[in-house]
Parts: sequence; structure tokens; C-alpha cells
Amino acid sequence: MARFESKPINWGEFENLMSLQCTQAEIAAWFNIHITTLENRVLERYGESLSVIWNKKKLFGKVRLRKAQFNIVERAGSGATAMAIWLDKKINPEENPDRPPPPGQRPESLASGPVHEKATFKEFCARAGYFEPFEKQIEMKDFVIGLKEVRLLLGARGYGKTDYGTIMGVAYDIYCAWFDGLDMSEFTNLIVTKSKARNAAIINEIANALEKNGVPFGKATESVLRVEGLIGQDHSVEAITIKSSLRGRHPKRIVMDDPVTDEDVSESMRKTVKRRYDEAYKLSKNICVIGQPAHAFDLYAELRGIVKKMEVPHGMIPELDADLEAMRLAGIDENSIQMSYHLVIPESGSSIFANIKYIDDFPKADGSTCVAFIDPSDGGDFTAVTVLRGYMDGVAVTGKAWKKAWYHCLDDLLPWFLSLGVKKICFETNKHGLQPLEQLRRLLGPHGIAVDGVHSDSNKHAMIVSAGSYAHMIHLSKRSDKTYNDQVTKYEYGSKYDDSPDSLARCLQWVGLLRGKK
Repeated sequence: MARFESKPINWGEFENLMSLQCTQAEIAAWFNIHITTLENRVLERYGESLSVIWNKKKLFGKVRLRKAQFNIVERAGSGATAMAIWLDKKINPEENPDRPPPPGQRPESLASGPVHEKATFKEFCARAGYFEPFEKQIEMKDFVIGLKEVRLLLGARGYGKTDYGTIMGVAYDIYCAWFDGLDMSEFTNLIVTKSKARNAAIINEIANALEKNGVPFGKATESVLRVEGLIGQDHSVEAITIKSSLRGRHPKRIVMDDPVTDEDVSESMRKTVKRRYDEAYKLSKNICVIGQPAHAFDLYAELRGIVKKMEVPHGMIPELDADLEAMRLAGIDENSIQMSYHLVIPESGSSIFANIKYIDDFPKADGSTCVAFIDPSDGGDFTAVTVLRGYMDGVAVTGKAWKKAWYHCLDDLLPWFLSLGVKKICFETNKHGLQPLEQLRRLLGPHGIAVDGVHSDSNKHAMIVSAGSYAHMIHLSKRSDKTYNDQVTKYEYGSKYDDSPDSLARCLQWVGLLRGKK
């Protein structure tokens, strides 16, 4: 397999850009790479995060400015000198005692005088070095920070969800609480992302914003930030990765920032994200999930229809809109464009059983044959059972899945089969031999239910794919066991549990609707 080389970074040029006071985002843009990629590359080279290296190296720029100022004063006129002084105040505010004190802090000479007015969000962003937010970005900030319920923010790529929602939103909330003299233990935040490098960058940006607006720290590291005077074990801001446990933490607000991205939408990652969300929900109902759709069955898709949501698709902030037509001409996948910019979650074509139909309940016996297929487990995975009968232009299906051995399901199977009118069942004998058939005949025979056995030697995935081509004729009961329905409708190649779709496909094969691929 071909190995793709990483884009080269001229590290001398990288350090020079930092000394010129370029922002981290500007440096990433200079090398035409994503800032997350830059963070990872810097961590590999220097053994420290981008935020730490950036703060160290940018000090060189102040030395260069000092030298330039002396040269200007010696060689140029008063206009150039005034410009140098203005630049000095812009880059080195902490070294200019003439500047007004930050909001919330009284200079010693005015110790008994009035405190400066609290900054608006726009003023707060400007002092932090951020561009003035657009009105829609302020709405996103209010949605992330102003509510105290489970909520979902979906926004087009490049719209500043992280910058103005997670970073500046959290920072401004802490600033306002500190300025107003409120109990800071009521303003603790936990941010959950996919990488330590991203966490370090977010913490650094929040710390920078608070510092520029006069909020003193008691502690600041790459993963935590504590405002001076905070009491309690939870921090003003803590950032952890999606694979970290939330045990022992009790934040007042949880922000899950881009927990699912198109870089990894594997089933295992999606389940990890869902587990972390479920864990977060037990700690606080004040949870905001931020991102853009990445997969038909990701956390965003699951929450979209059940929690309060705000959607900001392409076109709502025209000044920040990407050139989608140029993307298409460059060969960018249309499905990716639709998800990342128009927030469209694919509803068809994303699952083998995407075209399956639903019915409220499995139809009552009407004289048609009703059969069942048992895909047994020996206890390691699921015992899945599909019940099928002819229905309209296809078949009606209901099913159950138990995470236990087949012989531990017998007490549940008999009454269920009788209630549905099952007349014949088929048991897959691959790993179990003929003994289960005798046991089932003794249990079911007295109730008029015939028992058959089959040894399946066809390719499992191929058989399930074949069943998918028949999906438009399958009417799946909504009252089926949830585990069964989820395994069927969310099946994809490599799924950890494929017992239910396998049971369905084998049942269709058994009754003659499908042919297996050897």
C-alpha cells in the first residue's frame, strides 16, 4: 500500500512566524495544514504542545521590536517613532503602565474609586485578540452558555462554533461571574474533545482571553484552569479526551466539542462517544454537544430529534461561507459537503437496510404461514430470533436478541412463539450439532410447532448484503426488541454484533427468498 508523506514544515520558518506574533491559526494557514495537524506535528518535534511553544517563541518578537524601536528613534522622524510606541503598546500591554486597568480591577491610585464597566461580549473578544463576532456567532455563544439543558449545536464548518461557543463563550461566562463577584464554584466547566493537543489549545485560548480581560488565575496548565479564589475540586475549566473517564468530576457545565468527526466514524468510536455522553448525562443535564454531522448513526443523529437544537447551515453567515462550487470542481465528495456545510445527515444509502419499511406491530395470524429462525449463541454474543410471515408485497418481520446462550432463552421463546402463531422454526446447527433439535422438538412439538435444522456454509456478510437488496419488501415491526432492530437497521461491514441481521438473512434464505453465496 502506498504511504502518503506528511506535508513538510520548515521549522525555522515556523519559529520566525511565531516571533512575528502570528496566531496559531495563521501559522497553520501559512503551511496549508489544519491547526490540529500542526498541534500534533509540534508535539512530535518539541515534546511540548503548540500553545506552550507559541508562548515561548513569540517572546523573541518583543526583542526584535525593541531593537527596531531604537533604530527608528535614531534614524526616523516623530511619525515613525509614534508608530513604534503604538506597536509596543499593542504587543506588550503588560509593560505599559499608562494603559487603563482591565475591567474588574482597580489601579492602586483608584483603590476606593469605581470599577470599570463590565465588557460586552464583543469588547471581551476584541481584548482577547479575536475578530468581532457576527450576530449569528453571538447567538451560538448564547445557545452554548445561556441554557442549562441538554442541547445540540450543529454548524457549518468554519463558522466559529469552537472559537465563539466553546472558547470565548466559556471564557466570557467565567469573566462575568468573576466580575459580578459570584460564587465561582457554580461556574465550573468540563470540555471533552478527541485529542490532548486540541484540549491544550482550547485551554490556552481561554486562559489568554481571561488574562487579557483582567481575570487572575490560581492555576493554569495544559488541561486545567482555575480562577483565583475558586474553592472545590472541580476547576473553572478542565479539558479531557473522549476516551477519558468522567469519574470523580462534578462540573456545572459539560461541552462536548466535535466528539465525532469524519476522520473516525467507526462503530467502535461512535460507541465510545455515546458511552461518554451517557456518562456525562449522569453528572449534569447542562450538556452542549457541538459539531457537524459525520455519520448516519453518530451521536448528532441520535440527539437531533430528541433534544433542543440550533442549526447554522451554510448560507447563514455569508461572510464566512466556503466556496462549495470550487470544492466540487476539486473533486471533494458531495456527501461530505452536504454533511459538513448543509448539515444533511444521510438517511438513505448509508445502511444496508436503509430502505426497510416499518409497521406498528407484527400482523395477527390470518391463515398465512408464520415461521421463525434461531441464530444461536453459546453465550459469547447474542442469540437472535427472527419471526417472519407473508405480508402485502413482501414479508412482515419481528425479532428478539438475547445476550445469552440459546438454551437460556427457552422459557422466553415458547410463550412468544405461541402468541405470534409460529408453526415451524429453523435452528442453525453450525456449532451445536443435532442435539439442540431434539431438545427443541421435545419443548415445542407438543404445541404443534415443527423444528428443522440447517447448516449454513455461505458467507455471512454476503448473505446480509443480499438481504439488504430485499429490504424494500421487509416490513419491520416497531415493537420488535430494540436490540434486534438496532442491529438490523444499523448494520455495516465490521459491526461488532451482526447476529440479528444474520438471523434475518438466514430466515429469508431458508424460506427461499434469497440464495447464499458460497
